Amino acid sequence: MKKKYIVFILAAFWLAMGCIEKTGDILTLLDGQIVEGELQSIGDGRVFFDEISVEVPSNARVWCRDGSSFSGDISCSSGVVEFGSNHVPIDSVYRIVWVDTEIIQKVYDIDAATGWISTEINLSEGDIISINATGTVVTETGTSTPSGQDKFSSSVSLVPGATAGQLVFRVGGESLPVAAGSNWLGESPSTGVLEFAVNTPIENSSSARGVYTVVVVSGSGGTLPGAITLFPAH
Repeated sequence: MKKKYIVFILAAFWLAMGCIEKTGDILTLLDGQIVEGELQSIGDGRVFFDEISVEVPSNARVWCRDGSSFSGDISCSSGVVEFGSNHVPIDSVYRIVWVDTEIIQKVYDIDAATGWISTEINLSEGDIISINATGTVVTETGTSTPSGQDKFSSSVSLVPGATAGQLVFRVGGESLPVAAGSNWLGESPSTGVLEFAVNTPIENSSSARGVYTVVVVSGSGGTLPGAITLFPAH
């Protein structure tokens, strides 16, 4: 009996972490209704989904798993999403959101010796964040890229749960940090100001030097009222 409980708990954990594949595409409607099935096509201001069709606004925001994003009057057929000269396989799409919200795109230099650096970008829980980072820094434990070194940091590091030299972020000064690395795409875990840091062995390390160049793109993830959102199956 104890073994069965352990298996159940592990299954629930992996499901919560998104590690169990969805059984189909998921479409959330304006009234919050969730429909699961298979996307047939997108065109002429409608999404055709199994046996239903849903009217959508003229513009959509497409978030791709490689961190890129584009918007416009999109169409989709035969598993390919198209907008003008842009075309991507639906399997590479993280999310499509039909909602009129501002998209923020900025570039920052994150100094390894500075500790937490504010981007002054205000995020709401559920917003999409795309992070792409490049560069090299040096800390007491050696040279590192944004992905971090091959060893974990110590208990006195800025973020003990991340690897040494790794790019990390948090949303709100009291929130738990997240290991971003060179590329990260997902939902904002909380509401607040987006901050970055390099995970040094000691906070505000006097021996750390160098910067990571970080490109941030953020916008609505479609979790707020007034949005129609498609979550492609993967």
